[in-house]
Amino acid sequence: MVITDARSKEANVARKRKAASPVKDGPDAKRQAPVEVANDAAAKAPQNEDSWESISQELGWTVTDCLNHKLSFKKKDDPKAKHEAMGQHIKRLRAAGWHLLHVMERHEMDISALTGCLEREEKARTEEVAEHATSAAALQKSIADLQARLCEQEAATAEQSACAQQLQEAVETGKGKLAESAAFMQKLQDEQSRAREQIAEYAAQVTSLRELHQQAQKYNSQLQEYNTKLQQDVALSNDSLQKLQVEQHKWAEEGAELKGRLTAHEAQLDLMQVNMRETDQARTNLAQDLARLRVELEKVTSERDLSNEANLALKAELERYRDVTGSTVEALEREKAVKAQLENQNKAQAEVNQGLQEGLEVLKQQKALAEALAQGRGEEVQGLKGQVKDLTGRLTEAEERVQQGELIRRKLHNTILELKGNIRVFCRVRPLVVHDALTQSAAVDQLLQFPSSGDLLGRAVALQVPADKPQQAPQKYDFAFDKVFAPAAGQEEVFDEISQLVQSALDGYKVCIFAYGQTGSGKTHTMLGTPEERGMIPRAMDQIFASSAAMEAQGWSFDMRASMLEIYNEEYKDLLGKALPAGKKHQVSHDDKGITSVSFLEGVDVRRPGRVADLLARAMRQRAVGATATNEHSSRSHMVFTLAITGTNAASGQEVHGVLNLIDLAGSERLSKSLAQGDRLKETQAINKSLSALGDVIMALANKESHIPYRNSKLTYLLQPCLGGDAKTLMFVNVAPVPEAANESLCSLRFAAKVNACEVGTARRNVAAKQ
Repeated sequence: MVITDARSKEANVARKRKAASPVKDGPDAKRQAPVEVANDAAAKAPQNEDSWESISQELGWTVTDCLNHKLSFKKKDDPKAKHEAMGQHIKRLRAAGWHLLHVMERHEMDISALTGCLEREEKARTEEVAEHATSAAALQKSIADLQARLCEQEAATAEQSACAQQLQEAVETGKGKLAESAAFMQKLQDEQSRAREQIAEYAAQVTSLRELHQQAQKYNSQLQEYNTKLQQDVALSNDSLQKLQVEQHKWAEEGAELKGRLTAHEAQLDLMQVNMRETDQARTNLAQDLARLRVELEKVTSERDLSNEANLALKAELERYRDVTGSTVEALEREKAVKAQLENQNKAQAEVNQGLQEGLEVLKQQKALAEALAQGRGEEVQGLKGQVKDLTGRLTEAEERVQQGELIRRKLHNTILELKGNIRVFCRVRPLVVHDALTQSAAVDQLLQFPSSGDLLGRAVALQVPADKPQQAPQKYDFAFDKVFAPAAGQEEVFDEISQLVQSALDGYKVCIFAYGQTGSGKTHTMLGTPEERGMIPRAMDQIFASSAAMEAQGWSFDMRASMLEIYNEEYKDLLGKALPAGKKHQVSHDDKGITSVSFLEGVDVRRPGRVADLLARAMRQRAVGATATNEHSSRSHMVFTLAITGTNAASGQEVHGVLNLIDLAGSERLSKSLAQGDRLKETQAINKSLSALGDVIMALANKESHIPYRNSKLTYLLQPCLGGDAKTLMFVNVAPVPEAANESLCSLRFAAKVNACEVGTARRNVAAKQ
C-alpha cells in the first residue's frame, strides 16, 4: 500500500511537471523529456533520508528483497517499537522506490537517445531509398527512350542494326542496375530491421559499457604513463644511435683517408723499389765495366812492358851491331826510324792508359755515388715501411672501431625495436640464377632499384611493376623495412644482421624467424641454403654452440633439444619421429607462460653442429616437395625447426629457458600459373588458406581488434606466441627478381609492410632461480 501511494505521488508530480512545461515536438523533445523528469525526481527525492545505496550496503538487500520483506510482530511487542520498525521499513521502501524510479528514468533516457539515432538512421535510409527511386525512375525513363529509339531504327540498314544491338545491351545493363537497386533497397530494409534489433541489444549493454568505460579510462591513463616512459627511452636510444652513426661516419671517413694515404705510400714505395732495382742494375753494370777496364788495363800494361823490353833489346842489338859490324849510316837511320815508331807506339799506349785510368776514376766515383744513393733510398724505404706499418695499424684500429660501432648500432636498434614491440622485417631479393642472368638481366635491373646513399641506404627497395598494356606506363612502388638485401648479398652478410637475435635465445628469450614469399623466391635457400652457401639454420646452430662453449667459462651449462615438424594439408607431421599411434593426432597447446608444446612430437638432444646437420638432412628427406609449372622443387608444406634451450649457472643460481624457432613457410602461388591438379591442387589450396589466415591475423593485430583469429589455421595457432606474445620475431620477405613475378612480389611486399607496422608484446626474458 505504501509503495502504491509513493508511485501515485511520483506519477502526479511527473504529470504536473509535463503539463507546466511547453510542449515540444520532434526527437529533441523526446530526448529532453527524460532529462526534465530526472531533474524533477532529483528535486523531489528525500534529501535527509538514507539513500538506497547505503541501505543496500548496510543490509545486503536487493530491491526485490526489500519489496518481498514482510514485517512480523509478536503480541507482546511494544506499539512504539512496532511503529518505529514500520517507519524504518517505509523509509527503505521509499528509498527503493526512488531508486527504481531513477533507474527507470535512466533507461528512458537511453531508449530516447537510441530512438533518436534510429529515427536519424531511418531518415537517412528513407533519403537513400528516395535517391534510388529517383535513379530507378531515371533508368526507367532511359529504358523507355532506348525502346523508342529501337523502334525507330528497326527499318535501318545493317550498320544501324549493329548500333541497335548495342542499345539493347545498354537496356539490359539498365535493367540489371534497376534490379541491383531493388536488391539494395531490400538490403537497406534488412539492415534497418537489424539496426532495430541492435538498438534493443544496446539498451541492455549500456550499464556494462559504462563500467567498461571507467576501467578503460583507468587503463588508458596507465598506458599513457607507460608510453611516455617508453618514448623517453626511445628518444634517448635514438640520440645515442645518432651519435654512434655520426662517429661511425667519422671513422669511415678517417679509414678512407688512411686507406688513400696508405695507397699513395705503397705506390711511392713501389716506385722507390723500382729505382733501387735500376740503381742495383747500374751498379752491377758499372762493376762489370770496371772489371772489363781492369782487364784491358792489365793487357795494355803487359803490352807496354813487352814494348819496353823490345826497345831495350833493339837498343842492345843496335849497340852490338855498331860494335861488331860497324853498321853504315843507312842502317843506323833505319834503326832510328824503328826506334821512333816504337816510341810513338809507347806514347799512344801511354795516352790510352791515361784515358783508361781517368775512366776508372770516373767509374769509381759513379760507384760511390750509386752506393750513397742506394743507402739513402734504403733509409727512405725503411722510413716508408715504418709509416706503412703505422698507417696499417691505425687502419686496423679504425676498422675495429667501425665494427664495434656497428655492433653497438645493432644492439641499440634491437633495443628500440624491442621497446616498440614491432615484428622486425627483412627484405631479401633472391640472388640471380643462371637462367635469370642470361635471359633477363636488363629487365631485372629495371624491376628493382635500391638507394645508393642517404638515410634509407640498405633499408629501402623500389619495385617497378610492368604495365599490362603496351601503351600504359609501369607503376613504381616504394617500400622501407628494417633491412633490405640486394641480390648480391651473400648468406654470411644476411646472417650477420640476425646474429644478435639468435644470441637472444641463449639469454633466455623466445625467438622466431620465418621466411615468407611466393614460390620460387628463395625462402628455402635463405633458411637452409646449400653445402657451399649454408643458410640461416646451420649458421644459427654454429653460433649457438660456439657461444654456449664460450659461456662455459662463466659457469654456464646448456641442454639443447631439437624438434622438427611440418604442416601439410592443415595437419601436423613429425619429421624426426616415428608414425603416430592409431587414432592419435598431434595437438598444439600454449600454457600461461607462452610455452608451446606439441603432443607426440619427438625431441632429440643435440650437443654439436654435426648432429643438427644430420637431423636437417633426415627431415628434408621426409618433407613434402613437388614440381609445379612455376617451380620444379616447390615446398608443399610449412617446416618448423625448434631448438629448446635450458641454461643453468651453478655460481649465480640462475636458470634460463630460451626457444629458437626457425620456420620455412611454403610459397604462395596462383592456380592460373602453377597449373596444379590432383594432389598438387589440394596442397596449393591448403597453403593459400593458411597464408590467408596469417594475413587475417596480421590485419587484426594491426587494427588492434579485440579478437585475433589464431584458430583459423594450424599455422597461425602454432605461431600465436610469436605473433601476439612476448617473443622476438623477425620475418624474411623473399622476392624473386624476375618481371613475370612482379605482381606476386608486390603482394608480398605489401603484406610485409603491414607486418612491420604491427605492435606486439614486448619481449621478456625467461629467467628463474635454480631450484
